[in-house]
Amino acid sequence: MEPTSSTSHGITARTVAIESILEVTTHFLYVENLDQLLEKIVKTVSETFGVARCHIGIREEDTGLFAVRAAHGYEPTREAAIRKVKYTMDRMVHDLKPELKVGKNAYYVPFEMSEFPDEEGMLWVDHPERLDHARGFPDEWHELDYIDFLMYKKDGSLLGYLEIDEPDNHKVPGDETLRAIEIFSDLAAIAIQNAELYSNSEKDRKAIGLLVDLIGHDVNNYVQAVSGFVELAMSRPGVPEPSRKSLGKALDQIWNLNRLVADVKLYAKVESTGSKDFRPMDLVPVIQEAFKTVESSTPNREVILRMSDDKTTRFCDMNDLAKEVFINLFSNAVKFDEHDQVEIEVTIDRGSKDGRDMWCVSVADHGPGIDDDVKESIFNRFTEAALSTKRGSGLGLYITRTLVESYKGKVWVEDRVKGERSKGSIFKVRLPKAT
Repeated sequence: MEPTSSTSHGITARTVAIESILEVTTHFLYVENLDQLLEKIVKTVSETFGVARCHIGIREEDTGLFAVRAAHGYEPTREAAIRKVKYTMDRMVHDLKPELKVGKNAYYVPFEMSEFPDEEGMLWVDHPERLDHARGFPDEWHELDYIDFLMYKKDGSLLGYLEIDEPDNHKVPGDETLRAIEIFSDLAAIAIQNAELYSNSEKDRKAIGLLVDLIGHDVNNYVQAVSGFVELAMSRPGVPEPSRKSLGKALDQIWNLNRLVADVKLYAKVESTGSKDFRPMDLVPVIQEAFKTVESSTPNREVILRMSDDKTTRFCDMNDLAKEVFINLFSNAVKFDEHDQVEIEVTIDRGSKDGRDMWCVSVADHGPGIDDDVKESIFNRFTEAALSTKRGSGLGLYITRTLVESYKGKVWVEDRVKGERSKGSIFKVRLPKAT
């Protein structure tokens, strides 16, 4: 093959490849669907390197067969038939002989060294009338020619192949173009593996989410049934006071179990979607909605929210899980405050951090306060349950921190009255203003 020094636009094929790689592989990094990625790859190969027809085959994990997953340049009916084709590893080894190697991972199979196509092989033939034509000049592309670029996984195993079935100019690509496509196929292999990893992790997340939902549904049904029996027992006349107290404690633990399942379901949701679907949201309605949720869930306590609202909008980039940040802070304030009347004070102040405008939300309570040596660790998973006699799931403040950090913010706790821990705590949430 004679080297081709330039494309039809007067710039080298390697330059085209580099520019295309920089542009397209950046897109590859953010493609979550594998099939969309493969379609993008074959389309890019066609547009960048002047290829009329090409396709990609990916090796299946379960069967070991190479299945055609994307094709470009074929009419729809033939493309549908091509996508049903599968090759064995033996067939690949048979077709791609060592003497046909023209690069690190590239094999050029000229028609002189290939077998006459069977019925399946005829799917790749676009001009059957040319099958009997001899090659007119050394670099003329024959109807039965093809070039395979093998793509490998990080562990060295074969991932699949990118096949050139026909160039636009009906000429065998030169060495420079082959090297450029080879570089492109190597990077495409990395992108394909990343998309597969994302696809697998997404399937795992959905499976876990389904399992959590099923468990949550069943546990909730059990909780309703058992709590009903306990409440019935407590309502019967003549129940001794010690027994009534024991039943009351049992009922508390039953509802703790229900809250635990709710927290686990929320935790699973935060882990899978906590950093998605951001949009500018006003902090004040989010805080007010969170307070109403906590207030309605504690009908036997008088809970008061003290927050001045001057109708100023305070937008931050968040998602629908934002209210969970404040639900957890308000729930803790109610749970640990022994006063008959629970007061929660909220202020929202302007601030800045690293040159960026911020909103700082302060949530002050009148509980027992938090020791200095655990002020950091309470935001870790399961710490709350170990620290408190009022057992919780140990996930609430961890969920709060996870969400706040996904919003590019920070949460921490201080003494409400500096140096006097027993006067209560003040949780601070700092969030960037929406641009």
